[in-house]
Amino acid sequence: MLSQLTALLSRYPQIKLAILFGSQATGNARLDSDIDLGLLAQTPLTADFKLRLIQTIGAEFGRPVDIVDLYHVPEPITGQVFKGIRLIGDDTAYAELLTRHLLNVADFLPLHQRILTERRNRWIN
Repeated sequence: MLSQLTALLSRYPQIKLAILFGSQATGNARLDSDIDLGLLAQTPLTADFKLRLIQTIGAEFGRPVDIVDLYHVPEPITGQVFKGIRLIGDDTAYAELLTRHLLNVADFLPLHQRILTERRNRWIN
C-alpha cells in the first residue's frame, strides 16, 4: 500500500510533503479504517483539489480518505501527523513543519491545557 500511495501522490507536483498517519501508519488498521493523510503544498489546498484527491485515493484503495491540510493545521493534530510515515517530501519541508509544530507546542498547548482544566473544574464544581 505504501509504495502505491507514494506513487499516486507523486503525480501531484503541488504536494511538497505527504505523511500517512493514523491506524494505516501504525499497522492497527481494520477493514473499515480510513486512510489519514497530512498534505502540505505551497498554498492551502483547495476544496476541489482535496475532493478530487479523496475520490482518486478512495477508488484506488477502496477505503474512505481523510486529508488534513498541513498548511493550516491546529495542534494537537500536527503531533499526531508526526507519528506517521513520510511518503513524499524533502527534509526542508519536513523540518519547517516540525519547527512550526514545536513552537506551537511550546506556546499554545500550555494555554490550551489551562483553558480545558478551568472548564473542567467549573463543570465539576
